[in-house]
Amino acid sequence: MDSSRLLINARQLRVAPHALMFDPEFYLFDFSPADKITKFLLVEEDKMRLAPFIDIRFEPMAQGSFCMSTFELLALERQHQVRRQSPCFIFHHAFVCSTLVARCLDQIDAFFCLKEPWIMRRLADTKRDWRTRIPPSQWGQLFSTFMMLLARPYESGRTPVIKATNVANNLFPDVLKYLPGCHSLYLYSDLKSFLVSNLKKPQETRDKLPGLAQIFIRDEGFDNAFSDHSTIESLSFLQVCALTWAASLFNFMTNVRKRPSDHVRTLDAGTFLENPEESLTRLVRFFGHQPSTKDLTAMTASEVIETNSKQQHQTYGKQERARENELVLKNNESAIEAAIAWIDPVVKKQGILEFMQSRKL
Repeated sequence: MDSSRLLINARQLRVAPHALMFDPEFYLFDFSPADKITKFLLVEEDKMRLAPFIDIRFEPMAQGSFCMSTFELLALERQHQVRRQSPCFIFHHAFVCSTLVARCLDQIDAFFCLKEPWIMRRLADTKRDWRTRIPPSQWGQLFSTFMMLLARPYESGRTPVIKATNVANNLFPDVLKYLPGCHSLYLYSDLKSFLVSNLKKPQETRDKLPGLAQIFIRDEGFDNAFSDHSTIESLSFLQVCALTWAASLFNFMTNVRKRPSDHVRTLDAGTFLENPEESLTRLVRFFGHQPSTKDLTAMTASEVIETNSKQQHQTYGKQERARENELVLKNNESAIEAAIAWIDPVVKKQGILEFMQSRKL
């Protein structure tokens, strides 16, 4: 994080502390564990709602930014007596229409979706990096405070929904531990669909997979459950994808077993795409809202469901998706089946898919 930007002492802010802590105009963006400062962006709520991501790609859209002492920020959160709206969370292993699901929820005033906030990526990296490790007594307060600072009273949505990037899945146990009353959804897909999705991605995205696999297999000990990955560099691209998929689901399963919760559910992306109205009805209810007919119509309108959620000017519905997938399968069928057969023994031994189904919406 660039800490050379304007550093402000909270007591000298011209904006009232209450506004700093609650006004949606002040978006909690980043923090530096080394410098112990936290960065805010000044941004209009509508821009956040319309952006497919509010991570580092969103920063240029801000009207300005400022930094302040993280310790001072934590003190301000401890001092106020205002009860915040509890957020809901969406976690996922990537390529499961999570951005589309968030966009659907954004169509009704029951929710305001924060799509992959950068602060969660920063927290996830900090948690994994021993050089910046924060003592457990401080970590819980830091994590809870940052999540509550994201959960502001947005004008265009009552309940904040925080959709994490897949790299921040290691924060899911912190939600279970420090925010046990919050509802969390885990979006996933079958392995074949995941492999097909990866094959459709550009080389730049593919190149990231080995590094991500190395991270994910260590998060909850999947490297101990499956030994045939000692040199990820020697694996094929589809084997790396299969390893990433299996480790991600294993990590979710392990965390829920460690901290059982009635506030956690799963949703298969294929189920969502096959019947978005039914899936969204279940999800919206799970997140605490009874959807009206008007709500369901808004969330499943063709201009929402049949457009590319990341490039919203592009049409992308069932037919386009099916044509793409069919072509990829035709050209890579044997390699896909081989990767599935390679990872399948550990998936069955661990009971991963049965567990995912047992927690479905």
